[in-house]
Amino acid sequence: MPKKNPILLDELIETAEFYILNQKYSEAAKVLKDTVEIDEANPLLHYLYGLALEGTNDFENAKREFRRALELDPEHTEAKDHLDRLVGQ
Repeated sequence: MPKKNPILLDELIETAEFYILNQKYSEAAKVLKDTVEIDEANPLLHYLYGLALEGTNDFENAKREFRRALELDPEHTEAKDHLDRLVGQ
């Protein structure tokens, strides 16, 4: 497993957020797939990965990532909103 590097992690999050904002969900998912392994306990990473997966219509894995974000941070309202929407489909 790669070591946690806060500067690299910030850059990867920024890159993923850029891709998501520009609706390039596949690119974001590629960045985040490895990034969540760098910092497994980071709810933001799981939330962003969930967004990217949701954007690629991979709803089952998106739900898994939103659930993981909520396990790590039960107050993560955005993850809860997205999960509720996907479960209600």
